[in-house]
Amino acid sequence: MDFIDELRHKVVLACKILDSGGIMDELGHFSVRVPGKDQVLMNGKISPGQATQEDIVLLDLKGNKIEGKIEPPKESPLHLSVYQRRLDVMAIAHTHSPAIVALSAAGIRLRAVDNLGATVFGTEVPLYEEYGLVDNFEMGYRIVETMGPHNIIVLKGHGNIVAGKSIEESCVSAIWAEKAAQLQLQATLLGKPHWYPDKEISKIQEQVTAGKGYERAWGYYRWKLSKS
Repeated sequence: MDFIDELRHKVVLACKILDSGGIMDELGHFSVRVPGKDQVLMNGKISPGQATQEDIVLLDLKGNKIEGKIEPPKESPLHLSVYQRRLDVMAIAHTHSPAIVALSAAGIRLRAVDNLGATVFGTEVPLYEEYGLVDNFEMGYRIVETMGPHNIIVLKGHGNIVAGKSIEESCVSAIWAEKAAQLQLQATLLGKPHWYPDKEISKIQEQVTAGKGYERAWGYYRWKLSKS
């Protein structure tokens, strides 16, 4: 298996993990930057849970298809806009996470109420409030501008994008973000949530990273997928 095939394999795994966890539905998509090239791999116009390696398309950063049997997703500019403007981003999950969408519909921003939320997004998450599919670069650039240096942004009533330094990090972060949103939603229903203090965020992020939290979680979700 060459390097590109290995990336394709991991993208398919990420799609299936997120689909099996109810994080990514029939219309989500996952992408990865090809290191050292202005190219991106992502699942084409097929539901993530059904994707195979043959369904992963190779695009340049302008959206031109280089390889692939099927067409890229309509919202590929959402991913490509981030890759163009954020050179630190190596992988992106676009999901329609239920709790995240519910909070955004109520106009409530994501904030950390637990360790997972503190790890993934730390302080308050940007909320993008323009409606519709992100099928053009102009809208994509506006989202990137609102996103700023954060690795997650919520699209109101739509979903989110979660960026990371690897496929594993983006996939796990998307799961943890939804879990954190569910806890925030539950805490909001029960009373006034206790937000994690800003001074604690960096400490928690360092602890999770040093403890190989992403690697452990990726291994767990791969194992869980193999059991289903």
